[in-house]
Amino acid sequence: MIRFATLVLTMGITLPALAADYIAVADQTVGNPRILVMDYSQKDWSVTNPAAVVWSWKPSDSGMGPEGWDLPNDARLRNNSMCGGQCMITASGYGLIAVISYPSKEKKWSVNIGKQSNVHGIELLPDGNVAVAASTGGWVRIYAASQGPGSSTFAQYNLPDAHNVLWDPARKVLWALGKNQLVQLNVGGTAASPTLTLLSSTTLPDGSGHDLSPKYGDPNTLLLTTGSKTWTYNKTTQQALIFQDVPGYKSINNQADGQIIETRPHPSCSQNTWCTDVVEFYSPTDSRTRRSAVIYRARIWNPDYQ
Repeated sequence: MIRFATLVLTMGITLPALAADYIAVADQTVGNPRILVMDYSQKDWSVTNPAAVVWSWKPSDSGMGPEGWDLPNDARLRNNSMCGGQCMITASGYGLIAVISYPSKEKKWSVNIGKQSNVHGIELLPDGNVAVAASTGGWVRIYAASQGPGSSTFAQYNLPDAHNVLWDPARKVLWALGKNQLVQLNVGGTAASPTLTLLSSTTLPDGSGHDLSPKYGDPNTLLLTTGSKTWTYNKTTQQALIFQDVPGYKSINNQADGQIIETRPHPSCSQNTWCTDVVEFYSPTDSRTRRSAVIYRARIWNPDYQ
């Protein structure tokens, strides 16, 4: 596995350069929910090893209030001029969605839509707008985040049990995963007044869609999780093939060397029925444990769309 030791200085904050083995986890711990960026090369992820955490974020780090942040579900890193470099995008099931500069933690955009929609996934588009998926709301939205730090204008496409979204720079489409549908959406209109229209839809062989990620190293393939299995999806043939006949995975993605990163509920995490304190790795098999953490998703800290 390739690792980098170079240091970078951004707005006075020194951090290790982006590494192929940095992994963000959405930690929903009551009283201290946050995003933690962990170093895979550190085998000990316990709180007694501070070197395991290379960066962290919660709203107070950016001068924001805690409203809507109790249940962080997702975080991604993206290159975007909106942040003058790299942005973290993050979403909470309680309604806060935000764009934060990385690593300086400056708020670039946020809205709190409330917990009734149960936001699950988020993506930053090249024009600075933000795509969001909400499961209880049953929709995918494009927020006109490019228009100002509190812009709440949005376009909506209804998708039952929507769980995640992913921009495809080659096809220039937005992929979205719902209950048993994987759809390609056209983002039209303007940055100030976007539109969302359906291009194509694939009915998956299984329901309860949960995660949607690129397969890094293979731009024609997506990685998916549903209720009972994980899948690879061929964009050209529009076919989903079983990858693992294993139920319950809430997130799936891969490191630069192909190793798979996954999370699913674990009995050692008791705060809710969907959490874990163990991040699993597959091919080769490995794991990292952070006792007392309440993790929903784990995400490779890679700014590339694919």
